[in-house]
Amino acid sequence: MVDNGTRRDLLKKGGTLLGGGALASVAGCTGLTGGGGGKVKVSSKRYTEQKILGYMAIEALRENTDLTIVDETGLGGSQQNFQALKADEVDMYWEYTGTAWYTIPPQHDEPVGNPKELYQEVKSEFDSEYGMNYLNRAPFNNTFVLMANPEWAKETGVKTLSGLAEYINSGNTDFQIVLTTEYLDRPDGWEGTAKHYGFKDKLGDLEDNIKQTGIGLTYQILGKGEADVGLGYNTNPQILKWDLRVLDDDEQFFPIYNPAPLVNQNTFESHGETIAEPLNEIGPTLDTETIRGLNREVSINDGAPQQVARDYLKEQGII
Repeated sequence: MVDNGTRRDLLKKGGTLLGGGALASVAGCTGLTGGGGGKVKVSSKRYTEQKILGYMAIEALRENTDLTIVDETGLGGSQQNFQALKADEVDMYWEYTGTAWYTIPPQHDEPVGNPKELYQEVKSEFDSEYGMNYLNRAPFNNTFVLMANPEWAKETGVKTLSGLAEYINSGNTDFQIVLTTEYLDRPDGWEGTAKHYGFKDKLGDLEDNIKQTGIGLTYQILGKGEADVGLGYNTNPQILKWDLRVLDDDEQFFPIYNPAPLVNQNTFESHGETIAEPLNEIGPTLDTETIRGLNREVSINDGAPQQVARDYLKEQGII
């Protein structure tokens, strides 16, 4: 086992920790648009979680390599980041498996319920379609969730979406629901959930109980008991703030959104052997409770994303 100091020295010298002869033969190439000149541009999407992930990549690469790491965090949405990566305008960002599967060509409609299988499918397509490298994924899943007010969940005993369906189908249709307009309209939204879990025939009975609002207000509305069940995102720290109960998607209806570093072809050919090791160490440490806590430090406790990311990497021994 290589200690951290020795490992970092090897990484900075372009050592062969990956054991890849092919990578060793091209490592250090220069003159490529995205990866040449010893510079790596790290981008991200604009929201808190993505900025934290972006800064984790930046800090890990600055600490463990001699490359010049350029901060392009907050670049834009999924398509803007992907197109910038494809055009060699940036070198890497974190992309989610579900986002890649459903929105980046070749786009897919059919879900893949197994996280490891979905990751391997997406990884293979990034390689075959674009020559991009998809590194180690994080196990946390930033997907849609239906959440419940804790008192309501305790009173009803509802813990899962199949349990919610059973509760509804037993004639309990007088509870209050808060949803976004998007979730009501999209095919994998409210109607799709009802169809999958078998309470579609009860949608008419529930219609008058639905309040529509922006997703940012949902957590507070549920926490204050102004509604009983509502839509959220699995890694949002407001879940912790309001002690909400996430109803287990026990029949795996919602898409899986595991993030992983996505690196363009030129950059990986130039610096893959140097950057893969520190980047690959990050994702596997991040489960759902961990990322919720990190998101909370930034969005609720006003921490700086870069400092929160750096502190976490220090705790994990990555830097």
